[in-house]
Amino acid sequence: MTRKTASEVGESTDQGNEKNVALETVEDKAREALKHDHPGKACDVTVRAHNRDHDSTHSVTDHLIRTGEEWIGVQTWAEAGGGSGVAVKDHGETLQVEALELDHDLIADRIRSEALDAIDTHEEVGRPVKPFTALVRNVTEVADDLVTRWQTGSEQVVKERLYEGLAGWTGRTAWTAHEDEAIYIEADRAATWFIDEHVTGDVSDDVEAIIQDIYVEALYDAVGDHRSRQTPHLEYGVEVTLVD
Repeated sequence: MTRKTASEVGESTDQGNEKNVALETVEDKAREALKHDHPGKACDVTVRAHNRDHDSTHSVTDHLIRTGEEWIGVQTWAEAGGGSGVAVKDHGETLQVEALELDHDLIADRIRSEALDAIDTHEEVGRPVKPFTALVRNVTEVADDLVTRWQTGSEQVVKERLYEGLAGWTGRTAWTAHEDEAIYIEADRAATWFIDEHVTGDVSDDVEAIIQDIYVEALYDAVGDHRSRQTPHLEYGVEVTLVD
């Protein structure tokens, strides 16, 4: 076994210290973590989840990376000469989410309008209108219930997706990317609750389906306020805060 000289030992120690120093700053940890998805590049940071979204309009990519120790919000962009710019936007040990605010009045107005149209249509052919009159009468409570269900679903589902690295991400907003089931799920649950709570007697499958459709349209209108060119597939959405 060949014994290292003192100079070699010192050089090795210095290199080790340089490596440790290189990963002391959050930006250096972020740069190292970004190597994780590049085949052939060694990564000295544990990456447990990597959420991202590319903004082609501004030629930047937003990343939310979960390492073994913390969450790091990063923005990257291509630079002349083939390099890449990196800016740390936020970081913290713990991730907190809060559902996006939906417009209650918008939802209530859309439900009321659609329910009144359904009353007119059903009266013309002699069909029961009681479920729809109940919908109009209780529209404020109905809208609140629908919004609460959507917000609860957002916080649960998007947080799970963030930990899995499957959420869309830009700035401080995270969403379920390319999933269109969310609004239908909440509309179905809310319609079932409304019928159980406010409608006496049997309700046909057709009427229940109409109520669900009314809810879907109302939710789509409200959720649509939070969609943009960068987030066209937002169905559930939350604002994210990173804290130590």
